[in-house]
Amino acid sequence: MDTASLITTAFGLGLLGLVAFDVYGTILHAHGRSGPVSEALTRSIWRLARAMAFHRPRASRHRLLNGVGPLLLPGLVTTLVALLIIGYALLYLPHMPAGFTIEAKAESPPEIEAVYFSGITFTTLGYGDIAPRSTSMRLLALSEALTGFAFISLAVTYLVSLTAALERKRAVALSFYHQARQGADVAGLLVHHFVNGRFVGLERVFASAARDLQRLLESHVEHPLIHYFHPTQVHKSLPRMLFLVLEACAVTRACLDSQAYEDLCRHPELRTLEETGRHVLSELATAVGVGRGTAIAEDEPGREGVPTTEEPARWRQRYEDTLHRLRGAGVRLPADREAGWREYRRRRHGWELELAGFALFLGYDWDEVTGDGDLRAAAEYFAPAALPGPTPSGRRH
Repeated sequence: MDTASLITTAFGLGLLGLVAFDVYGTILHAHGRSGPVSEALTRSIWRLARAMAFHRPRASRHRLLNGVGPLLLPGLVTTLVALLIIGYALLYLPHMPAGFTIEAKAESPPEIEAVYFSGITFTTLGYGDIAPRSTSMRLLALSEALTGFAFISLAVTYLVSLTAALERKRAVALSFYHQARQGADVAGLLVHHFVNGRFVGLERVFASAARDLQRLLESHVEHPLIHYFHPTQVHKSLPRMLFLVLEACAVTRACLDSQAYEDLCRHPELRTLEETGRHVLSELATAVGVGRGTAIAEDEPGREGVPTTEEPARWRQRYEDTLHRLRGAGVRLPADREAGWREYRRRRHGWELELAGFALFLGYDWDEVTGDGDLRAAAEYFAPAALPGPTPSGRRH
């Protein structure tokens, strides 16, 4: 075998090895990230779609991004199939036509013959116009047919499991949506469970929410493509779910009288929910590349874009509104409202920037997620740095 044939064979083996590694990393050994081909393809398509979407009005943007996810899996399968067919064709090419029996009327250039034979073998069509003659080519053709059968089976299985995971995600989102009074109303959620001067069943809600988040994390770890399925309705998005959970924990800690509701404020389920929410956010944000490494650190006051020590007016307004809602329902508030405000601000500051970056990567404005209508405390610090999107002034990056 000459040098050109050796290079062709080595390149073909490399393509087959790359696809095998990608399938292993994406389907067989899920760990939050897809294989190299799948990861590069999905991220490239998503970033291109986001760049286009953020130049459109909000409703149009969500419709555009909503169409990306359903197209990713067919596109990914098509890409991997093409790489497999080309990889096997490169292995056949050095043996064309000597190692094959080819009908005279069907003769084409060796490159076309190799790709054609690889394609009909992978799909197990087998028209009979080209047949391997040597033992090595027969065995290679047999291995390609088995590879095609296995790949198609895995793709169908992955599609079914991905669909089931998306259904679970929608069900959890609807549960959060209705508990939060069909929006991002955390105060309404707490008031709903306040009966006859005490909170009823809220611990069970916390426990259920923690389990739901853990299941959602596992779904995203096993099916990284779920990140790129963008619901047009914000309440079905993961950023909204995470915001509701983390905001509920912050409000419960900061806006209730810890003496009057000691059992609730110190309940293990509340601590578990808060830790689960922070962990899920950190894992998912890191998986898409906007984890703690890209968040704004509190101890970097000299860096451009870092918030000042001034209290965010938006947080304060939400804190006061929450107190007003709770007081109107008869809930006892903390004796020291300023101490409660400091606690609320501390907890909100611990996760808001990371969640804002995650939301923007997925195509949502921060005011959509929180219902605030002001991006200054979070979103503007992510938009200039590789996350194009709207700024508070209305300009786009």
